[in-house]
Amino acid sequence: MEPIDVYMMYCALKAHFSKSNYDYFKYEGKTRIKRDSFFKRKDRFFFARLSRKYKEYEDIKNYLVANFVSNPDGYVARFDDKTYEDWLHRKQNFYIMFTDEMGPLVSEFEPLFEVKSNNHPKLLQEYLGGRVSIETLIILDKLVSYVDNWNKEMAGDFIWDDIKKLMNNYKKFLTIDVRRYRIQLLKLIEESN
Repeated sequence: MEPIDVYMMYCALKAHFSKSNYDYFKYEGKTRIKRDSFFKRKDRFFFARLSRKYKEYEDIKNYLVANFVSNPDGYVARFDDKTYEDWLHRKQNFYIMFTDEMGPLVSEFEPLFEVKSNNHPKLLQEYLGGRVSIETLIILDKLVSYVDNWNKEMAGDFIWDDIKKLMNNYKKFLTIDVRRYRIQLLKLIEESN
């Protein structure tokens, strides 16, 4: 890919992760950004470096997605390879990671999702504490559909609104075998009893 194409993809993904009215998939990665604006930027070097380092379209897209998931309002100059490598490692190990993260939590499964008197649910607290990943939140929502309830119970909660937005934007980039995760979750719950 040419540096200008990397820039155009960056703009589309930045809009996807930071704005509420743009969907990368709906608009097929196209934006109103003019190609000429690339030549006015002082940070063109970063896009050139990315186009040299990652030759394939999917690699560049994944690099940008990984960094936007880590920091939705991110700036290309602050993106780094370590974030991408960590994301690739997580992506290859989602199933194991899900199992490891849910193992200690399934003994009291129902209370994970309960919103009590202006307190965040236990599952959200686990995410905020870094013990559960955003991917696990997304997988669990596909399995038990808790987000709609949380939206009602935590309407106006700024922390939840930001996490919900990140989940909605990120889940479109994930491919999840719901049946496999459902079987694993049921197995974990059964083993905990």
